[in-house]
Amino acid sequence: MKDYYKILGVPEIATDAEIKKAYRNLAKKYHPDANPGNKAAENKFKEISEANEVLSNKQKREQFDQMRRYGAGGFGGFEGFGGGRPRSGAGAAYQREYNSDDLSSIFGESSGFGSFADLFSSIFGQGGSTQFGGRSSRSGGPQSGGDLYSEIEIPFQTAMRGGKANVRMDVTEQCPTCHGKGSKPGSNIRTCPDCQGRGHISFTQGNFAVSRPCPRCLGRGQIIGELCPTCSGSGSVRQPRTVAVKIPIGTESGRTIRLRGLGNPGSYGGPSGDLYLKVNVTKDKSFWRDGLDIHYRVPITSDQAVNGAKIRIPTITNKQIDLKIPPGTLSGAKFRLRGLGLAQDSRKGDQIVEVDIKSS
Repeated sequence: MKDYYKILGVPEIATDAEIKKAYRNLAKKYHPDANPGNKAAENKFKEISEANEVLSNKQKREQFDQMRRYGAGGFGGFEGFGGGRPRSGAGAAYQREYNSDDLSSIFGESSGFGSFADLFSSIFGQGGSTQFGGRSSRSGGPQSGGDLYSEIEIPFQTAMRGGKANVRMDVTEQCPTCHGKGSKPGSNIRTCPDCQGRGHISFTQGNFAVSRPCPRCLGRGQIIGELCPTCSGSGSVRQPRTVAVKIPIGTESGRTIRLRGLGNPGSYGGPSGDLYLKVNVTKDKSFWRDGLDIHYRVPITSDQAVNGAKIRIPTITNKQIDLKIPPGTLSGAKFRLRGLGLAQDSRKGDQIVEVDIKSS
């Protein structure tokens, strides 16, 4: 099942404005006109357009959220995939391939499947097969939170030296009032009488045993007396937070850093997802990188170039090195400081100093 929130890189409780902004940024990046001949970019553009079409439409988004909450197994027992074939053994049932029109005709429009037809096809594909007759897994219970994706800008020298960077961002956290349960503390919570706490109900349709989310408790298995006033029953809240990010030595632009447990909070006591940060290294006016070598451009006066001089050179290791400039040095001359570049395994780069003569 496609996760449209993950595709756009937004949290489950993202506002319409946040979804619109994320879509515009991604559409600009992957638009076919900006990536001529790039099939991967074209497919990505189609995917984000599809995600935006669903999440920007209130009704489609609500339907998608239901599908996502219950998982593929929640709607009619979507547990297996494959062509039509009988299963052998006691209590054998028949497995065959269904499309969205089949679902509507089997369950009827009143079941809710008719309204899911187009959305179902886009998420699972027209050729997705549906297995009936087996036992459905419970829809309720702890569920892991989704992952989040964002970007971070790191100064060049911090990226080369490594260290920590503090990032200010909005983080989706478990509601401190209800602890992710969605109910007001002290309110009455009882087992759903319709599904007996299973989160789904089963019935037979001809020779098929069918399972679907319980419409009364929405798959939770419990009836909540009063919704949490802080999160309105969602179980999560958005909070501004400063996150300390560990930057590995020699980090390059495009690298992804994973922060465990800082993604969307889980539901019903489930674990939180992870936060993935894509690193963008900003340019430095004096330093730049070439493999394991670090280049540094130093300005000197014409008098220093003609007569020679000793100058202090900064390095990415925070050390200051005395460099002797011989008399008659020309602009663009390079001096190599052995072993002062980046280290990788048993190899170590150098720092290369380039002289830039400025008129006195």
